[in-house]
Amino acid sequence: MENKFELGQQVVRSKGDYVVGRIGIIIEIDNQKNRARVDWIDNPKTWVSFTVIEPTSIPYYIIHSKQKSKYVLVHPKHQNL
Repeated sequence: MENKFELGQQVVRSKGDYVVGRIGIIIEIDNQKNRARVDWIDNPKTWVSFTVIEPTSIPYYIIHSKQKSKYVLVHPKHQNL
């Protein structure tokens, strides 16, 4: 997988459940495992796959799914403008 990320770059979480839209700064990169360690704003640091983050320099918006009942999880989606 091609790494388009660099240290100090601001990224947004683009895939997941309640974590979509979370913004942070890349503090470590592990190219062998295709992942980055991100220091999320107001949240703990975590390792995430390159496939679930996008640079904040790319415009985006979050699409929220409609909840059908109180037992259905809502999975927002990230989409580039």
